[in-house]
Amino acid sequence: MSRTEQSAETVVDSAEVAWLVSKRAAAIRSRDAEYLASRYAPGALTFGAAPPLSAFAGQAHRVEWLREWFERYRGRIEHRVLDLTVSVRDDLAFCHSRDLLSIRPVHGRRREVRFETTLGLARVGGVWLVESERVAVTG
Repeated sequence: MSRTEQSAETVVDSAEVAWLVSKRAAAIRSRDAEYLASRYAPGALTFGAAPPLSAFAGQAHRVEWLREWFERYRGRIEHRVLDLTVSVRDDLAFCHSRDLLSIRPVHGRRREVRFETTLGLARVGGVWLVESERVAVTG
């Protein structure tokens, strides 16, 4: 494969990974636990941060846990992905973003949480799946 073909393939792969990240944000906004869980590889490692995100550690790939997490909030959930960077090589990808989550706990006021997300992905059977996820609250 020529260098130009490799570059074009990398651009397409990067776009696919960026699309997956935007779909994950849309799934959070629409409370789609099934879609979110389906994007994790079996045995994916997840590392969370301080509340309200601490329970992500090891649980984010479970549909039941995601449903319970969504039930903790009323009204709309807003999730925006900011400053996304994607690096791809063959069937592996890493991406990093700054994110903004606006939520209203069932017994509380709406609040905004800023955090960083780092994902490690692998292409399995032509589909990008999250192998590792790290979420860190930034402010």
